[in-house]
Amino acid sequence: MRAGRVRQGAAALSILGTVMGGGGMAGAKPVQPRQAGEVFTDCAQGCPQMVAIAPGRFRMGADAGEEGRPEGPVREIALARPYALGRFEVSNQEYTLFVDETGHIPSTDCRSLDAERGTVAKTPTADFRDPGLGAGDGAPQMPVVCISWNDAQAYLSWLSARTGAHYRLPSEAEWEYAARAGSQDDYPWGTSADDGCRQANMLDEDGAASGMIPVFGGQADGDTTALPHAACHDGHAGAAPVGSYAPNAFGLHDMIGNVWEWTEDCYAAPYPSAVPRDGRPYVDAAECPLRAVRGGSWISTPFRNRVSWRGRDPVDQVTWIFGLRVARDIEGDIQ
Repeated sequence: MRAGRVRQGAAALSILGTVMGGGGMAGAKPVQPRQAGEVFTDCAQGCPQMVAIAPGRFRMGADAGEEGRPEGPVREIALARPYALGRFEVSNQEYTLFVDETGHIPSTDCRSLDAERGTVAKTPTADFRDPGLGAGDGAPQMPVVCISWNDAQAYLSWLSARTGAHYRLPSEAEWEYAARAGSQDDYPWGTSADDGCRQANMLDEDGAASGMIPVFGGQADGDTTALPHAACHDGHAGAAPVGSYAPNAFGLHDMIGNVWEWTEDCYAAPYPSAVPRDGRPYVDAAECPLRAVRGGSWISTPFRNRVSWRGRDPVDQVTWIFGLRVARDIEGDIQ
């Protein structure tokens, strides 16, 4: 096994671990130690499926980027602790349970596609239940969108209280380590976006032919098929139900594409020297106007679906291509 590559154990991806009935606090800590690649959930209904991830080393970032958005400098990261990451992006069904149980007021004014004008704009009535063209109309197994970073934090606080485990957003380092799953290429599957339609929902032949403009990349003389897109068919012009595509080597679905995923980190570029190299998030309490988002979306051009590409958005940003994937602390070791 070459340096920087950590093999998530070949354990069968059956749902293991502590399973609780109802929505009360967990009565016991999860069984320890966990196996790398183990899939578990902390309650019988409504809790995300989680994948246990062993710590390891990798090279984070890339000597690339767009003007004003460098993705480096590349540096060695040694994750100091095991953690778990959502097997899928959080679904509408899971988020609806949170809203129903807490009375949380969903964000509105969601930025989405105005089909008549062919532009992206705030829509006062749009929320996670009615997010706008291409995002799945709030169907239960679609990834939840139109949620801000603040909404994500409220959901995670509820999930932590409900289970007794510490749920949180992943750090950028944790996210990139899990998305790479041992690869140092631009994409988990290799160097070309054209090979990714089995594993990711990006702007592809289906999306380009649909007439929906991508948020990033603009419109080329009214011809969306001329925009940079993957030369393959992923089967969805818009968002896809969670878990529609093959998992990466760590057993995680939709890390690339489908919807952007919030992280805990303050966005700073290039990476400052103060950014931790042990997997912890970079949080500047004095100045943190933007949070990092990762992974790209179903309507993002492939360059922005690369593993190292970093979005940057305010905590109250609400858009029909932003969702979340949860992280969870793991006590003890992973075998």
